[in-house]
Amino acid sequence: MTFATEEGLGQVPSSFGLWSAISLGWLSLNAFGGMSFILFVGLSAGGLPAILYGFLGSGIAMTLLVMTLAQCAARFSTAGGAYHYSCFLTPPKYRRQVAYPLGWLNYLGLVFTHAACCAIVATSTLGLVNLCQPDFDVTTRWRLFLVYLAVVGICWILNLRGLKSIPALELLGCYVTIIAFVAYTILLLVKAPKASARSVFVTPTNETGYASTSFSIVLGLFTSFSTLMSCEAACHLAEELPTPKRSLPRILITVIVSQVIVGVVWILVLGFSITDLDAVLRTRTGIPVLELIRLATSSNAAAMCFAVVLIINNGTSALASAVAMSRQGLIERSSATEIPMWSINLPSVLVALIGLVYLFSDAAFNAIIGGQGVCMIISFAFPALTLLVTRGRLLPSSPRWNLGLFATPIYVFVVGYALLVIVVALLPQKHPITALNMNYTILILGALLLAMALSWFVEGRSSYAPPLDTEYVPTTTTVIEGNALPVGDEEPAVDDAKGVSVKDVKQTISV
Repeated sequence: MTFATEEGLGQVPSSFGLWSAISLGWLSLNAFGGMSFILFVGLSAGGLPAILYGFLGSGIAMTLLVMTLAQCAARFSTAGGAYHYSCFLTPPKYRRQVAYPLGWLNYLGLVFTHAACCAIVATSTLGLVNLCQPDFDVTTRWRLFLVYLAVVGICWILNLRGLKSIPALELLGCYVTIIAFVAYTILLLVKAPKASARSVFVTPTNETGYASTSFSIVLGLFTSFSTLMSCEAACHLAEELPTPKRSLPRILITVIVSQVIVGVVWILVLGFSITDLDAVLRTRTGIPVLELIRLATSSNAAAMCFAVVLIINNGTSALASAVAMSRQGLIERSSATEIPMWSINLPSVLVALIGLVYLFSDAAFNAIIGGQGVCMIISFAFPALTLLVTRGRLLPSSPRWNLGLFATPIYVFVVGYALLVIVVALLPQKHPITALNMNYTILILGALLLAMALSWFVEGRSSYAPPLDTEYVPTTTTVIEGNALPVGDEEPAVDDAKGVSVKDVKQTISV
């Protein structure tokens, strides 16, 4: 797929500042809202110790990954994020072949992320209705589907017509999340009966059907891996920030470090509050954390308030993911509205269509969400792999955000972590394997790879032009790791193979 625009997002109003961009990144990662849901899903595979230590390990790995992205963001002010970073760092000889599948993976990963956020908002909404009306059936799938479509539609309208309001909404979502995190942390610590420290820190559980507890712990790691996956969202605001090379690395680091802290604290608070897991899981709301709060506080009102918090938290998270995915694929701006209409319309339509899968099958929808993790980690870790293989030859010099002697160990760690995430994401989560509990992620990824290959041979091989960082096209040289190179990536002014001039290429952003 090729998306072109005359001047990128340069004509879109620069509405985001430092704090609104941090808020968008914060809500995209959203350890508080994400762990409120996924913690209870992962308890059967390893239990709380696996989730806690897995999250700590994932937090360290993702911080190193974000440090790599921050190093790139300090040099490339592009809304393409990790996909563009990988392209700029790849030798020109291999650039087209590398950039094409990475663009697909990054774009689809963002689309799948938005679908997951919208699904969580739909579930939270029906959970709130159930708290208000206990006889309400939250398992009716057409109701979930309609609320899901409503959330997709609201995000689409705000992204299309409410651009100036998005930063304020993200700030609101961030403030609500912080206040709720502090308030419910104190409330549960004071009111909830406490589980033993051993159940939180030591004792694993294995309800996966596999004989090996160690293997079940490995399976449970994906719960922690997936929570911090959307670490790159703020990168897609690079062309809407006043000084992206200075501010974006700070935003990325601030977001990941604060989210890891929030995630660890919230896991401990929830973990020590679970004294009767069976009662929590039997909830009629469909959301165990709401039942946990209701039982711990003996207050239906406290659970209702938390349901509202989840809707606001995950609703603004859905909006953040909608903004990120629309900034990744850029199409010509409409002459009437001066907005890249289809860069917003197309992914919203795709997310709505994914909802059809959500209507009929949980297993298929979960496979799509599993595919999201694989797509994201490949695209996010690829800059580290490229820097490792090329030894940073094509990384422009900069006085800021240099990893120095730690660069190679960081790249190796990030690549190893990405491989671990991919393997765990593809493993069946239950045994014995049946049609209902099968992990269909590998089938989803296989279908995507087939679609990419067909697209490449039908259209991409002949017409795809990779993104070009025109800022580093000038032929002035600099010394990088002892080699005199053109500033940037030795990209020639004219692509001899295709006869495309820099003037032509710089007007194209491809996905």
